[in-house]
Amino acid sequence: MLINIICIESSRPDWAEQAFNSYQSKFNKSININWKGCKPIPRNKNYNIEQTIKKEGEILLSNTKKQDLVISLDREGKSLDTLKLKDNFEDWLSSSKDISFLIGGPDGLSSDCIKQSHLSWSLSDLTFPHSIVPVIIIEQVYRAWAITQNHPYHR
Repeated sequence: MLINIICIESSRPDWAEQAFNSYQSKFNKSININWKGCKPIPRNKNYNIEQTIKKEGEILLSNTKKQDLVISLDREGKSLDTLKLKDNFEDWLSSSKDISFLIGGPDGLSSDCIKQSHLSWSLSDLTFPHSIVPVIIIEQVYRAWAITQNHPYHR
């Protein structure tokens, strides 16, 4: 299984990449995880927010395949506790499809991305720094995977 975490990002801090790589290395060879950063649309003081979100959404979707299970990260999405995420993860595994998580830019995720998603997931009611979201996703996916493997990480 391939898990893609596709996000609009202007830069990636070293600490975020190190944390991501640490979790990435913990999975067995049956799961590969890829963090793909896409450049944001340039913004100036007069930019059109709706057009920018739409264009960034097109960029994100162009990095997915038709057969992927697409999961959008959106504050209006479904809140999942660890066991519900584990149940979803088991369903994703049994589908034998690749998974693509979509993370929008600073103005959010396009409605097209959300409409084309199999799941819209809210990590929290809190707002996180953009760079930490892929790390949170991989940690939570690792936690769900660890439960399926009876690994002690979850405890």
